[in-house]
This record gives sequence, structure tokens and C-alpha cells, in this order.
Amino acid sequence: MMQWNLQLFAEKTEQPTARRRNEAKRKGQVATSHDLTAAVGFLALVASLWIFGGHLLATLWQAMVLLLGQGTLQAAQGGIDSGDIKAAFGHVLYALLPIVLTGLLFGLFTAFAQVGPMFVPSSLIPDFTRIDFLKGVMKFFSTRSFVEMLKSILKLVVIVIAVYFAIRASASQVFMLVGADPMQLLALFINSAMVIFLFVGAAFIVLAFADFLFQRFQFTKNLKMTKQDVKDESKQVEGNPQMKRKIRERGRAIARRRMLQKIPTADVILTNPTHYAVALRYDAKTMHAPQVVAKGIDQLALKIREIGARHSVPIVENRPLARGLYQLTELDDFVPQELFGAVAEVLAYVYRLRQRVL
Repeated sequence: MMQWNLQLFAEKTEQPTARRRNEAKRKGQVATSHDLTAAVGFLALVASLWIFGGHLLATLWQAMVLLLGQGTLQAAQGGIDSGDIKAAFGHVLYALLPIVLTGLLFGLFTAFAQVGPMFVPSSLIPDFTRIDFLKGVMKFFSTRSFVEMLKSILKLVVIVIAVYFAIRASASQVFMLVGADPMQLLALFINSAMVIFLFVGAAFIVLAFADFLFQRFQFTKNLKMTKQDVKDESKQVEGNPQMKRKIRERGRAIARRRMLQKIPTADVILTNPTHYAVALRYDAKTMHAPQVVAKGIDQLALKIREIGARHSVPIVENRPLARGLYQLTELDDFVPQELFGAVAEVLAYVYRLRQRVL
């Protein structure tokens, strides 16, 4: 119980691991800023208005002429053709389409860039445990709600300041349009609105980027782990260290048994004489070079010599060659080319000994 209490109040000082981040993402928990998505979408909308606004304005003007001009005449003659009305609205919608799609696509791209590809089927299942009146009331008095309220106030203040400077930048043009025709007034209104939108969009994008950085900081802070959490996760991912050690030891023991079983097939055992032992086998019909079938140092070298002696495998003392073969080769490797000459001399010597015995 005491250990559990210590873990409960342990300080989360460790950065979240990749596994913890992936688990959070699978649950739909990611660092994202809705303000950044909205800000980029808004700026894209303003930019598309700047590009396609002339076409949209001309289309609106034609629709107004059609409905207020020809439509009035047709009404006096007995009725307005519904086809003209549909055509006018169709042209307006067609002119609005690239503007709306631009803002929508940029907003979706920004949302995707923040979190990457993510599909959380569990989020589609309704969670009725969230419907808790007491928890809902407590959220109003939480630190997060207070921070969100400060962010909203800051956004409102910055946007008001941006609107003020935008109106101030356009105010000098107002006095130049005294007595101007309606088209000039409309153009001034549109230009002033675009300036206001640009100022507000620029301020909004700065605030949204700051919010994005804050959301990432807060998300990382919430995912932080205690030292014990990191150790527990490491055990889950890599397995129990003691169990892994036992598996490695068992694997080494099996490999050692297989190696020792190959010693009777060796043609020669090279020694240091006591610290190193390397057993070589060579079949001129099937091998392009001699092969290392066993090697070891100290106690294992002694065991190799014992088995070799028991099966009448020639043992040759050659300190530099034994040490070189041990360091340059692994089990079942063929003798490297730089040692061919020295090994060939040893094998020739062994073959001569066998012929003498025979």
C-alpha cells in the first residue's frame, strides 16, 4: 500500500515515450489547435476573395440587374420567369464555389498537418459516462476553463485593435468620396472590408500559432511519465530483464552444444596454446576455403582441446594464427583471404602427419 501511494504521488519528470504518444493518438488524444485551423482557413478565404472577388462582384451585379431590372419589367407584364431567378442564383453560387472551397481545403489541410492521418472508431461510439451534470459544472471552475477564458479575452482585444488600425488606415479615403456614385461607395466598402479582414487574419494567425505551441506544450506535459512508468513500460515492451537473460543464456548453451558436437569433424585445432582454440574443417570437394567449426577462449578453449584429443583431432600450436582466426571470424565463417597461406601450411603439415601414421 505504501509503495502504491508513493507511485500515485510520484512526480512526472520524464518525457513521454513514443509508445505512450502512439497510445494517446490511438485514443484520439493529440495536440491540436482549432484556432490555427480556423485562422488558416480564414486567411485562405480572404486571399480567395482578393483573387476571385472581382468576378464575384460582377456576378452579383448582373444578378441584381436581372432581378431588379428585367424582373420588375416582367412582374409588370404578368410575372417573373422562375428560370431567370434560378440562373441568377446559379451564377452567384458558381462564383462563390472557388472562394468557399479554398477556405475549406486550407482549413482541412491545416488540421491534417497538425495530427497526421488518424482514424479513431471508438470516438464514434457514444459515451454516456460523459453526461455528468456535476462534472460539467466543475469544468466551469477548472484551471483549463480559466485559461480558455483568458485566451478568448486576449483574442477579442487583439482583434479589436486590428480592426481599429484597419479602419484608421482606410479612414483617409472616406473624405475623398463625398458625392461619389454608388459603385465607388461599394468599391470603397469592399476595399475597407478587405483591409479589415487582412488585419484581423494576420492578428488571428499569430494568436493561433501561439495557441498551437501552447497546446503542444500542455499535451506533452499531460503525457509526462514518472521514472517508474518508464521502467514498467520498458518491461512490457522488452520483457522482464531476468527472463531475457535466461533466454540468452539458454540460447548460448544450445549454440555451445552444437559447436562442441562439430569438433570431431574438424581437421585441425589451432591453439595459443592455452587461452585460444580454433577448430577448422576443410573439404576440397565441397568448400572453397577452410571453415571455422568451433572456437573459444580459456575454459571453452580447454574443452575444445579435450574433445579434439578424445577424437584424435590434430592440435597444432600457432599463437598468432589462433589469435587472428579467433578475432577475425565467427562460427561457420570461412577463413579470410589474408590468412589462407598460414592455414594452408598448417593443413599441409597435418596431412603429412596423417600420411606418416598411415
